[in-house]
Amino acid sequence: MRLTRADKWLIGILLAAAAGGIGLNLALLSTTGAQEARVYREGKLVRSIRLRAGYHEELRLGGAERYNLVVADNGRVKIAAADCPDQLCVRTGWVSVAPQQIVCLPNRVVVKIVSTEPPDVDDITK
Repeated sequence: MRLTRADKWLIGILLAAAAGGIGLNLALLSTTGAQEARVYREGKLVRSIRLRAGYHEELRLGGAERYNLVVADNGRVKIAAADCPDQLCVRTGWVSVAPQQIVCLPNRVVVKIVSTEPPDVDDITK
């Protein structure tokens, strides 16, 4: 089956409309309320970090062994270093939009992004 010129234009228009819709959804819905990173260790809240532009903070959890280094920078957060064997938490990278989270199971550390305002639109049903 060979695609005609009209088919290619139609595919291009549909892809551009889909990409625009996804970008608009992320831009409008993800910016509701202030973002905050809540850092839990063994189920207990250790610290809440307000995520905002231009702010930098490093938080080291644990001692010489079983440690995680949580870094908040410019409105996003990541686990920059850990001594866990699989390094999945480190490889997760930056998170900045609620309800993203980073989990380090061996060290029992969870970093959750929460918004101070609940979203008024459900993404699943829209």
